[in-house]
Amino acid sequence: MYDSWLISAGRMKWLKQKAPKGCIFCGIARGDKSIPSKVVFRDRKFMVIMNTFPYNTGHVQVIPLRHVNTLDELGEDDVKAMFTLVNRCVKMIDKALAPAGFNIGLNQGGEVAGASIAHLHVHVVPRYKRDVGFMEIISGTKVLPQTLDETFRKLKQHAGVLKG
Repeated sequence: MYDSWLISAGRMKWLKQKAPKGCIFCGIARGDKSIPSKVVFRDRKFMVIMNTFPYNTGHVQVIPLRHVNTLDELGEDDVKAMFTLVNRCVKMIDKALAPAGFNIGLNQGGEVAGASIAHLHVHVVPRYKRDVGFMEIISGTKVLPQTLDETFRKLKQHAGVLKG
């Protein structure tokens, strides 16, 4: 019943362990098994992963495989490819979870831009009617209605749309 407790317990374990060396996203791209991750899709230039500590159910990130900090480092064709993949993520999440809307945000510039990881990435956060309530407003706690594993299975069932 309290899936958010399970997620919180997992976050505490992650926070207490020794931080991986280097960029976490680069580690996931290399296949480092010591970094917990749920890769929904991967091609030769980008990956789509579930955010391990999501802002909402179905929160994914579109991430270049090579370490870049800015859009300029990607080049015009790769920027187009990345945002095509963002659009496909919206379609995938729509099919899998039927949210009412989305927040889409790009983190460029690490901590100063609000990102904990200084590797360019785009957040795709589904929004649902009534997804803000007492817990979020009063206690600053996010309650998720299903586990990451359940959401991962639903997204993977529709990940074919990411291939284009």
